[in-house]
Amino acid sequence: MRTLLIRAFLPLLTLLSGFWLTGCQQDGEALTDRKRRENEQEIQQYLTANKLQATQLGTTGLYYVKNISAPNNQTAGVGDEIQFFAKSSRLDGTVLDSTDGKNPIFYTYGTSPQRFNTLINNSYLYKNITNGMFLGLTVARTGENLTLLVPSYLDDGRVGSLVLPQYSPIRYDLRVKSIRTEDQQIEDYIAANKINVTKKLDNGIRIATTLARPDSALITPGQSVTVAYTGRLTDGTVFDNSRAKADTTFAFEVGRAQVVQGWELGIQQVRRGEKFFLIFPSALGYGTTGSGTVVTPFKPLAFEMAVLRVK
Repeated sequence: MRTLLIRAFLPLLTLLSGFWLTGCQQDGEALTDRKRRENEQEIQQYLTANKLQATQLGTTGLYYVKNISAPNNQTAGVGDEIQFFAKSSRLDGTVLDSTDGKNPIFYTYGTSPQRFNTLINNSYLYKNITNGMFLGLTVARTGENLTLLVPSYLDDGRVGSLVLPQYSPIRYDLRVKSIRTEDQQIEDYIAANKINVTKKLDNGIRIATTLARPDSALITPGQSVTVAYTGRLTDGTVFDNSRAKADTTFAFEVGRAQVVQGWELGIQQVRRGEKFFLIFPSALGYGTTGSGTVVTPFKPLAFEMAVLRVK
């Protein structure tokens, strides 16, 4: 009898469990929609209370105010480097994080915004930018000061905390220090290091010969070349140095695609025994993918080199 009762109730239990699961799924979807509406209401109330005339960025849900506008200044394109200062705060005015008195954030425009896990005591602003910040930078120009009001769903991946609940909107105040193309980064590096460029090619390669050997022949494809070198980013960061390795030199055959294009093309402009700077844009280096954690996408590269042997 007991077995029969259990069998009789099984279909009913299955049906009820299906309703329960469906109800949970709908509740989850309703929560997301409700939080979006609540964020929109909170942002609108904030704008009204603070008498801010904001512009909505398309259908993203983000609102921005240009406190200092520079309509004739440079905007960012893919691969450009943006330096900016940022402060994040709740809508009640509580400051969560700030770069005030610190170094600016460096961001290469066109690379993916990075998710973050915490705000406090992790200085995430130095390493990553959020989706909300990224969207704000799409309308920013050099020298501008912007206030962004960002709904929680644009800070994808946020983990709620006591200081910033998961579904709370957030305010970002951005001050754009500079926007530089790769070519501008290269020219600034050359000027800062007082490098005397002796040859500039149409593809963006710059060569500055510091020790000339005009009696030697130019290097050609098929030859094996041994060099010593130090590789730097245009902010001065050393990312590779043959002199710091057990084998202090590096050998490659020209024309065999064993090195990046910047080396392939640049080495054919110099001679055995010469010392020189070789500087080129990312398109001739590691391009849109980068290499490792230091050479990120769209980074122009600068090498200090010496040609030791040519065979």
